[in-house]
Amino acid sequence: MEDRLQVTPHFTDATCGGALLTNQEAPSSTSGLERHLNTIPTPRDQHHVNPAHYDVESIAVAFLFRTYSKSRRERHRLIAIMASSFPRSSIQLDYPLYAIDFDPEDATRVVVGGGGGAGRSGVGNKITVLETVSQQELRSAGEIALSRDEDSVMSLAVGPHRGKYTYLYAGVNSSPESIAKGKNEHLRALSVDPSKLRTSVGAKTPDTNITEASRTALFQDPEVDTYQRLLRIAGSTGVAATAMSKEPQLAIFDVAGAAVKLLSVLKIEKEAEDLDIVQTGENEFQIAYCYKYELWLVNVSGKEISEPRRVYVMMDDHGERPAFRALRYLSPNFLVAATNLPKRSGVVIQAFRLPKLEQAEARLCLNARIPRKISATAFAVANLSPPSSPFGALGETQFVIAVAGHDCSITLYTLEHTVGGSIELLSKLWHLHTLKEVHGNANITAMAFSRFVTPKNNLRQQYIKLASTSLQKTVVVNSIALKKHVEKAPRNKKGPPRAARYVTAVKSRGVSSRGLGITMAIFALLMALVAQAVLELSGQNTPILGVERIFPAAWHGSLRAPDHPPAAFLADEFLAKLGGRDIVKTVTGETLVVYEGDLPPATAGGDDQVPELKLDVHEPSVHGPGMTWEELGEEQKEAWKARLKEAGAWTQTMGEAVFKGILFGEIAGAVGRAVAG
Repeated sequence: MEDRLQVTPHFTDATCGGALLTNQEAPSSTSGLERHLNTIPTPRDQHHVNPAHYDVESIAVAFLFRTYSKSRRERHRLIAIMASSFPRSSIQLDYPLYAIDFDPEDATRVVVGGGGGAGRSGVGNKITVLETVSQQELRSAGEIALSRDEDSVMSLAVGPHRGKYTYLYAGVNSSPESIAKGKNEHLRALSVDPSKLRTSVGAKTPDTNITEASRTALFQDPEVDTYQRLLRIAGSTGVAATAMSKEPQLAIFDVAGAAVKLLSVLKIEKEAEDLDIVQTGENEFQIAYCYKYELWLVNVSGKEISEPRRVYVMMDDHGERPAFRALRYLSPNFLVAATNLPKRSGVVIQAFRLPKLEQAEARLCLNARIPRKISATAFAVANLSPPSSPFGALGETQFVIAVAGHDCSITLYTLEHTVGGSIELLSKLWHLHTLKEVHGNANITAMAFSRFVTPKNNLRQQYIKLASTSLQKTVVVNSIALKKHVEKAPRNKKGPPRAARYVTAVKSRGVSSRGLGITMAIFALLMALVAQAVLELSGQNTPILGVERIFPAAWHGSLRAPDHPPAAFLADEFLAKLGGRDIVKTVTGETLVVYEGDLPPATAGGDDQVPELKLDVHEPSVHGPGMTWEELGEEQKEAWKARLKEAGAWTQTMGEAVFKGILFGEIAGAVGRAVAG
């Protein structure tokens, strides 16, 4: 095992998209082609040059080239910013890792544990204390080898400091022989001498002394396959949960003294998927645990421990009912959870407002779906402005949330906590960054944030650390750059000065409507181009697009003067010429008849006069039976065509289709006139 490993800053180009650019891809000196393209004007230069000197294609290529070169330089600038905002260090140990935790009082110290389990030759069970020498260097500061006859380290928590010692608590099953006899001292307490952790920079020999302080059996009626999978500690109280047990249990214990003291064991309906504990007052705590679709709370007040109370049941949203995977307290009033959607279709981060009354239920107040098809494997949360006391009031602050996916990625989100009078609010659950292939192709087994304390001065760049482990024996510490937050709202001069607080240096972003806006703009542009093309083809607008060079000549002007109007339009026009425009609107569904009216009295007997043609709604008692166009003889049809032409109501281009559905009356002397020509 190497005790020291130097790693250069790493950046995965997840924010900018695409592959990681190398130094060889950076913009180089200008080539002959580039010099030529740079001499061609872009569309912005067109009012300064003669367009005849350059073709459209050359101008377009030059514009795209300059845009690409500029965007490539911008990519490199963003990559440099991201690399400095998320530096990383890593180290490889000699055993698979399952558990991790930071020292709550020392952000440079992280503890990991794991192993090969009982009876596996060649792979030991160990706990290792690591130290972050710098943002790019991680070293081993101490290690303890546990018995190979016992199980591996499955859970781990760093407790409070007592005197000069730091205490670690780990879930390690006893040997199979001991469990078979009904004894499983699964909770181990170990002490670390902090005075020996500060070794000189460059030292390769770990000199930290880690010793086992005690072993305790918390669970009742141990089974052969049961082990302690979950472990959390807050202040002087801790909680552990079983896994693979026929009778799932929660064990609540006290770690104020040198020895672990059992407070209570609660039997629960189903095994907890995850749990957490928070201090709510002087010697008062609250435990939250979840399984599948339910969230439960347990209150601890001194030696009084309440029965588990269900406060939330996940709703079924159109067949996508998310299941709890992990949870963490934000404060005594809020809790955040990572929930998996069915069939690894995604992860939803959900924030809950916890009830204050015994009968009330938790309320979902905020959620965000990670836009990738993954399932969560680990979860961690950090407060960038924690209160001075463990159960102090929470003010304006930002939380950083990390979700590890089965695709070996870590997705980072930020969450804002604000206070207005006596009301606390959560807002802006926004995506910060995605770290891809953090451990190569190895699945992430555990994650933990360091505890950030606001510095008295801000001369140095500030970071919060995120450590993660994998089954491939690697530990990676990603540092997240922070900056001092500047309040935009004016300060109340009569009020106390605002406390300095920090937020992430890289700004997180919410769900953007930019994509929709771009899509709508492109759609509007396409519609405008289509409209312009139609107007140019119809000859109603000055040619700009030049569509007449694209479409056949037969199309030109066809929209302006159609040679073959629609049949319905011709029929209406025929009726309007006979009976006026009003009859077209009023006779819908009625049968019409065309007939000859009487001659006016003043002109009666004149040989040159012909009766006027009339159009009316057919009434058999007035107009006679009438005949359809198909029932007329050929001579009668010719006579009617001639008569209608004389009246100006019909032309040859209208065709005979306009006569369908109309009855025709008698024409005096129709046949004779038709024959006479």
